Amino acid sequence: MIRSLSPDELPWFLARAFTFLGHGDPWGLAQRSAARLRDLRRDAGRAWVLDPALEGGGAVGEPAAGVVAWPPDPELDDPTLRLAQPWYAADDAAPFVRLLGELLRRLPHEAAELDLSAIDAGRAAQLVAALAPLGFEPDGLHALAFDLADTPPLGAPLVLEGWRLEADATYRAFVADAEGVELREGRWAWLKRAHGPFTPDLWSLAYETLDQPPVGYALAGRHRGGVDGEVGLTAVGVARPHRGSTEMLRRVVLTLLHELAAESPVGRVRAEFSAGDPKLLRILRSVGFEVGEARPVLRRLPV
Repeated sequence: MIRSLSPDELPWFLARAFTFLGHGDPWGLAQRSAARLRDLRRDAGRAWVLDPALEGGGAVGEPAAGVVAWPPDPELDDPTLRLAQPWYAADDAAPFVRLLGELLRRLPHEAAELDLSAIDAGRAAQLVAALAPLGFEPDGLHALAFDLADTPPLGAPLVLEGWRLEADATYRAFVADAEGVELREGRWAWLKRAHGPFTPDLWSLAYETLDQPPVGYALAGRHRGGVDGEVGLTAVGVARPHRGSTEMLRRVVLTLLHELAAESPVGRVRAEFSAGDPKLLRILRSVGFEVGEARPVLRRLPV
């Protein structure tokens, strides 16, 4: 059976997590970390453990695995369950798999992400193998940021056409073909709300002219409007005939940035893209995006 913690259990939980990471003084670090937390009750409610003793109706016992879970925030329309600080006893990941399976059933979500930062290669490989049956896949995510005040010259602009309800199937088919993937309803809905409530005017197909086929696409969401607004870039790409063209992808990106800068001249664009697309990362860096180091994760995306 799984349960969340009481506030007085939080230092013990943190010590187990730090032990899992191989820290030399896990209990000391746990006490110092707990002392800096502002809301022990809230944070304890986010810490979950698998407690085998409760399965027979007995008293609270010695948990066999734990993880911190931040469920999706309905006010932000965030569809992702975020997980961190995993731990389990010895080298047996089975209790952790049971814990995570129960959490996935209990907490509403569309996607799930387990942060593997600071976990050594051996433990990470064990988690990759153990969680594969639950649909988790390894990835490295780069955080990106761009100040719209630094938008470079555009050159040859493209025409962006915003999403329309009657054209939803067209947009979905274009993005799926461009990326060579199958975009089922669950994944499509998740993409629409990856950066908060769906923002139709920030989902665009890019054209040389509107009487020609689209050459690219850009999908984004608005975190905050205004002159200093913030936009989250979900995905950007080009049509399959242009997949080998660095210049076309660069034009799509620059056209989008100029559109965003017109609305938020001192705003900021943020994104998180997979290390599995180095070409896109190089192009974004070339136009001025700050690209952070890859953060190792296990992701479970909707199908």
